[in-house]
Amino acid sequence: MKAAVYEGPRTVTVKDAPDAKTEHPCDIIVKITATNICGSDLHMYDGRTSFESGRTLGHENMGQVVELGSAVRKVQVGEYVVLPFNIACGFCMQCERGLTNYCLTMQPEPALAGAADDFADMGPYQGGQAELLRVPYGDFNALRLGEDAAERQSDHLMLADIFPTGYRATQMANVKPGDQTIVFGAGPVGLMVTYLLTLNSLIDSVRFTGDVGVVGVFLPQDPGGAEAQSELEAQGKVPIDSGMMWFKGQHVGTGQAPVKKYNRALRDLIASGKTTPGFVVSHEFSLDEAPTAYEHFDARDEGWTQEVLHPDGHGNGHKQ
Repeated sequence: MKAAVYEGPRTVTVKDAPDAKTEHPCDIIVKITATNICGSDLHMYDGRTSFESGRTLGHENMGQVVELGSAVRKVQVGEYVVLPFNIACGFCMQCERGLTNYCLTMQPEPALAGAADDFADMGPYQGGQAELLRVPYGDFNALRLGEDAAERQSDHLMLADIFPTGYRATQMANVKPGDQTIVFGAGPVGLMVTYLLTLNSLIDSVRFTGDVGVVGVFLPQDPGGAEAQSELEAQGKVPIDSGMMWFKGQHVGTGQAPVKKYNRALRDLIASGKTTPGFVVSHEFSLDEAPTAYEHFDARDEGWTQEVLHPDGHGNGHKQ
């Protein structure tokens, strides 16, 4: 199969890779039809993490099921599914609490929790910017889509990460109808670069006893951060105005989104026509064009808000 492979800082090549295969009776194999380039992918792309050369990128994926493990009972061959970026077992203590973002089973490092496709320090799993993807515990992780899945891929693909992640921020900030709400969006890479400014601006702006939800990607170690910021940020640390935060009695929520906690309800909003999150898509490409798409996205070129790759070579009418 063809795959977009990380070869080192700011170098992605599309090359032949071993076909994804089932390794466990609960696995499914999905033929990827659409996959986002996420701002989080740029952390790996820029060489700022421990992500290994030779791994396939891509953790926001959807497609059509083409193979089932012997223990799969719910998902069927031919169905379209969207896949949470979290890889979870569904039965550990954390998953039973709804915290699939901190699954204890799929993270091979005992001192850590949480696993994901194509992400540093979150397991050995290959990403979905490829023609095929192995999905562990397919009955649990795959969210089945309706009859309009193929025609509305731009909307449904957002259920893999950014739509539930954005919703997660509103939950952590305890946003209710009628609330005055401040949203600081510093951009996918700029969010890391300007984290101090953004968080302290939120502390300054949010009322006394207010809530702050932080969903940006921040890692315990950011090896490439020293050049972009400072040695402190390279250790995953930033100075914050904790005195003012304490004085104002604010609460701050952080962490990855447990996608499965939200994606079914958000899928139903899409199905009912109440929301169309695909409006963020600015460009769509074939998989072969992944290196170009990464270059433009990393450069933060004007108008490049969300890029979708189609390993099957098809777009659906957005700007290309």
